[in-house]
Amino acid sequence: MSGSSGVVWNVGQRFFPLDRLLGLLRGRIRPQVQEAITRLSSRMSYREVRQELELLWKVGISQGSMREVTMRHGHVADKLIQEKVAYLEATAPVPTAQPEQMVMCTDGAMVQVTSGEWREVKTVTFGEFRPHWDAKEHKVVTKTEQISYFSRVETAEAFSRSALVEWHRRGGENAHTMVAVQDGALWIQSFIDYHCPQAVRVLDFAHALEYVATVGRAILGAETEAFRQWFARMSKQLGCQPPQRTINELWLLYRQHLDHPEGEAIEVAIRYLEKRLPMIDYPRFRRRQIPIGSGNVESGHKVVMQQRMKQAGMRWAEESLNPMLALRVALCNQTWNSTWREIEAQVRQERYPIYAKQNQNVKQPIEPKAVTEEDCQRLTKLADRIGGKKRQPWQNHNWIFPNRQNSIHQN
Repeated sequence: MSGSSGVVWNVGQRFFPLDRLLGLLRGRIRPQVQEAITRLSSRMSYREVRQELELLWKVGISQGSMREVTMRHGHVADKLIQEKVAYLEATAPVPTAQPEQMVMCTDGAMVQVTSGEWREVKTVTFGEFRPHWDAKEHKVVTKTEQISYFSRVETAEAFSRSALVEWHRRGGENAHTMVAVQDGALWIQSFIDYHCPQAVRVLDFAHALEYVATVGRAILGAETEAFRQWFARMSKQLGCQPPQRTINELWLLYRQHLDHPEGEAIEVAIRYLEKRLPMIDYPRFRRRQIPIGSGNVESGHKVVMQQRMKQAGMRWAEESLNPMLALRVALCNQTWNSTWREIEAQVRQERYPIYAKQNQNVKQPIEPKAVTEEDCQRLTKLADRIGGKKRQPWQNHNWIFPNRQNSIHQN
């Protein structure tokens, strides 16, 4: 107040010091409830989250408030990913993980935005594979474990850079064997070139069979018994025989029907496989016990994106896609605790910038300088000089009896 006038001066927006001591985040909701809102909203719809909070936490919050809290933290998580990418590109630290054999699968799936258009969500999965004895099948099969995901809506070039975060966390550079199983899309090949150009490239077996089936359905008929028998034989042949044998047989079938109305589509399908001959050498891959299917990334679309973002009637604002995907990735990779700590730290730093600046200005203890050889020599001379002045003190006790003569103490 200004004296007796009763006027209160405007001091602007301030925060109570106790807020910082308690670690409170933005808004009137305490941090524990904000984490619960963010975590639940990355799992289910906002309507379902509202019901769960009212039932379990006895907290009544509108769907709009829950959306605002979730997206605010999602944007922070998205920002942290970009900062990590910049750090990795600038410093190139050595990853700590030491996988023996890794498989990488990459693909894209579509999600609808509020404008009615569709956007591609690019996803890459990383897993470690090993041979495993299947008691039911009585044979050795290749089993992939410890699967993790990374998804974003970006251009192919930007996605390759952003995926550095998960690539580094999984220790892709340290893998003794890296296998890339995918379809033949050009952007995926560029993605592999960016991260691991020496990877063993495998065309997904089911994807290759689709091109084989395209030829058979066009010539033999889609629902005929001749096609079913032919396709069963070709599927087994592609998986067990050298790939050139299958390609030759497809060309032979095509030349027997050069006047077919779908001849152009048939030729495109055969040439697609022929260009990728080293990637469809499945007998060699089986001998090396290398995965030949990209089911990991197909299920990754469902796990990361579709379960939350493609429910009935859902459409997303474009600016909300990557924030939600960042939260979904942390949830599906079981890294939620560490991710949430980073989000909290970032939010508090932005909310209490003065306190954060004070912490940065705290003087760090000065490390002692290393002792040089010159210092050692100087200290040795000093010790010798001091020692010379006090040599055999029992012969001269003037320091005890200053008034006595030296002769009294002579031997």
